[in-house]
Amino acid sequence: MNIKSNLSFIFLFSFFSFISFAQTGVVRGTIKDAATDEDIIGAAIRIDGSTLGAATDINGFFSISRVPVGKKKVIITYVSYKTKEIEITVEADKVIEINTTLLEDKVVLQEVKVVANRITGTEVSVISEIKASQMVVSGISSAQIGKTLDRNAAEVVKRVPGVTIFGNRFINIRGLNERYNTVMLNNVFTPSMETDVRSFSFDIIPSNQIDRILIFKSPAAELPGEFSGGVVKIFTKSIPDQNFLTVDFGGSYREGTTSKNFLEPQHGNNYWTGFNDGYSDLPKYFPTTKNEIINASAERLAQIGQSLKNNWTPLQSTALPDLRLSLTGGFKIQKGALRIGNFSAVNYSNSYTNFDMQRNDYEFSQIMKNGEAGEVFNFSDQQYTHAVRLGVLHNWAFRLNDNNTIEFKNLFNQLSNGQFVNRTGFDSGNKWNIRSFDQVYRGIYSGQLVGKHTLVKDKTTLDWVIGYNNSYRDQPDYKRFRYNLDGTTPILLVPQGSAQTFNLGRTNIKMLESAYSAGLNLVQKIVVKKAAQKEDNKELELKAGFYYELKNRQFDARNLGYVQGNSSTFSTGELPIDQIFAAANINSTTGVKIDEQTNPNDSYSAHNKLLAYYFSGNYSLTKRLNAIVGARIESNSQKLDSYDLVRNPLNYNNTKTNVLPSANITYNLSEKSLFRVAYGQTLNRPEFREIAPFSFYDFVNNRNITGNPKLKNAHVQNVDFRYEFYPTPSEVISIASFYKSFKNPIEVVFASGANPNLSFDNAESAYSTGIELETRKSLETLTKSAFISKLSLTFNAAFIYSRVKLNSAIAANQSNNRPLQGQSPYVINGGIGYNDAKKQLQINVLYNVIGKRIYAVGNNYGYQYPDWYEMPRNVIDVTFSKGLGKNLILKGGITDILNARNLVLQDGNQDKSFDINKDQIIQSYRAGRVYSLGLSYTFDKK
Repeated sequence: MNIKSNLSFIFLFSFFSFISFAQTGVVRGTIKDAATDEDIIGAAIRIDGSTLGAATDINGFFSISRVPVGKKKVIITYVSYKTKEIEITVEADKVIEINTTLLEDKVVLQEVKVVANRITGTEVSVISEIKASQMVVSGISSAQIGKTLDRNAAEVVKRVPGVTIFGNRFINIRGLNERYNTVMLNNVFTPSMETDVRSFSFDIIPSNQIDRILIFKSPAAELPGEFSGGVVKIFTKSIPDQNFLTVDFGGSYREGTTSKNFLEPQHGNNYWTGFNDGYSDLPKYFPTTKNEIINASAERLAQIGQSLKNNWTPLQSTALPDLRLSLTGGFKIQKGALRIGNFSAVNYSNSYTNFDMQRNDYEFSQIMKNGEAGEVFNFSDQQYTHAVRLGVLHNWAFRLNDNNTIEFKNLFNQLSNGQFVNRTGFDSGNKWNIRSFDQVYRGIYSGQLVGKHTLVKDKTTLDWVIGYNNSYRDQPDYKRFRYNLDGTTPILLVPQGSAQTFNLGRTNIKMLESAYSAGLNLVQKIVVKKAAQKEDNKELELKAGFYYELKNRQFDARNLGYVQGNSSTFSTGELPIDQIFAAANINSTTGVKIDEQTNPNDSYSAHNKLLAYYFSGNYSLTKRLNAIVGARIESNSQKLDSYDLVRNPLNYNNTKTNVLPSANITYNLSEKSLFRVAYGQTLNRPEFREIAPFSFYDFVNNRNITGNPKLKNAHVQNVDFRYEFYPTPSEVISIASFYKSFKNPIEVVFASGANPNLSFDNAESAYSTGIELETRKSLETLTKSAFISKLSLTFNAAFIYSRVKLNSAIAANQSNNRPLQGQSPYVINGGIGYNDAKKQLQINVLYNVIGKRIYAVGNNYGYQYPDWYEMPRNVIDVTFSKGLGKNLILKGGITDILNARNLVLQDGNQDKSFDINKDQIIQSYRAGRVYSLGLSYTFDKK
């Protein structure tokens, strides 16, 4: 999509959104308590003499559409309050606003007390939370999530303004890649399940476990200091508003995969559970050290090689439709002042994907002479992936009384990915058939004990959290081999002497990470100046708190390879792979023998201790102007212990204390509009993997990834401006701008000497600036058309410009004055929804696109090697749901209707124009459309 198309797209959404405000036909407003000025929830509003009416929502708001013109009487009633009648005159194309109060009925002798849990997952509640926040915030509710076919948090968050997803699971905010964003689950840092990326994997959390997601984009003293793009807070569901039990069952047909031949690594009988049943693990009595293998006798070496599961051929089957099953329930109990609630969910999914992927690489030593880039490799991959997901959510809440609540939240999610890749093509002058077998198990447990307390007559509030996270990533048997196809007979590449694991071998990787955390926040309100009315008092709100986290990681990798048993008598290379690895051919003479390539730097232990304090003051300078000023002090100690290749200890110690000031100012133009300005300092620390000396060969991307223990912390200055307009509690229009200045930003770069090697490095400085737009608007008042009145629009866009400055030494070998790695110049999300409550029918059309972004930074070691760019990809999804009676819902849709290709290009001729017909294709594939259908049944509520 070009810039002209983008502007047209924005204009159309903005046009429909804004003109709808000029049209009328409704009576709406807010109802409050006359004494306390609190919103009244559930008040009944009706037009006298008609069947038209409405009830106020959690914000005291109501709206009645299509009221006939003329003089009308509006009657407002609520239990224990005096009935109020208001005379109005309804005119054509006019909105009549009724913002009024109700007086308590003094003749009511018995106290009537309405007790309800705060609803947090609706669109109205999330918009209200954003409006009430003193920071720049975006968010999405479980109600919005329910309108999509998004299956996990990674698919959900890309609907939020300025947010995209990188690699199908890592978040990118305001064009800044995953490393610049912090993720919290129920106000505790999330654990990592990745060995190579500094990010939380969003694909691990099923979408139906999410209550809401809030993304804080401006710094504040109470927020973590380590972010630049945003702090993502994921809140899982908690107290239900009523007892329920829902069963969801669905399936999907995936183009190019479902009902087609499917290949995958061989596995045990319990693979369908998603857990590692030990099938591919190293045998129990397998040698624990490299020396035991390289010093073993020929006979012992043969025994060791034969003890492994030498299944080097894929399991063949037919890909079944994707399966999804969930069981969700909740209940609440009330005994006097005590209220107990539980929300539990079990989710299971089993899915298959299969697509062709083109992977290439080039060298440019001759491009200035003849205009042609030289091929390094040219591969066609047939990639098969089988994913099994199991998730369990189990949350309890105990509301001891109106002032004290304690919650116990538990989340466990397990994801298994089995992948087989059949690769054919050209590499370094030879034709090859290369195959890989990979199985990865990832999982997290996250538990939090949370308390919220109101003290001293609502003047003091206290909340606290104690958390424990445990995550793991287990890659028990990552196998690769290659056959040379240049001759008449394929010949297996079997090295002589020392093993070459990436050519013929197997890798075993285990990562365990645990984290203990605790936090406390205290809010104290102080009356600075008393007024005649309590609500007019001038108050200073002071906040203080601390956060502590201790994180430990243990990472171990073993690289096992195979070599010719005896180069002079080796005779099995022309055999099929299953015969070469028959027990009789694992020997030290005519066959293959096992060898170990594990180096001392293939394992590391790491620790991170964070202790943060903060203090802030919140004061309304005038009735319209509010300011929060504060500072956060973070003392962080990051340590990593490993070895170099000759086993000399490598000890990394990055211990720093940083003072991070911030200020957030809000000016309320009216009850429905406001303006925000914010400033703050933040930072960005290296991740364990980025500083570890470990080097890993990524077969899928055909790249080596190596850490850099010389990385330094990045420091960021952040400035934000935002205007927000709330026509109704369920609608919003906002426009924002931001500027960020980076010192020592960390990027993924090609390492010196060999382009296939990726590493991490600090640039000298960078800046990023942009604007964001957001609209959520119902078209109910646009026309008297029954169809159009049921439509709603959602639209958000971000346009970003960034530039990196390198020091002279690095700039000589790397592209300078370019965008930040991973930063998109634009992000656009749009949607049109149709909702007919009477027919229980809902239809949504959703759109997403991102601008081209640097996938990896190139270099100039000897000759020019341009940056890799991931190209824009337009995505359109259509979803629907239809109620079939009281308890049954049919839902489905089509995901990725356009099925546009995923494309990474390299601008070899350096004309700054990316053309698939002229420039080099690094990666290209189409994932295929997905057609989904499912049923949801809710048992009668009791």
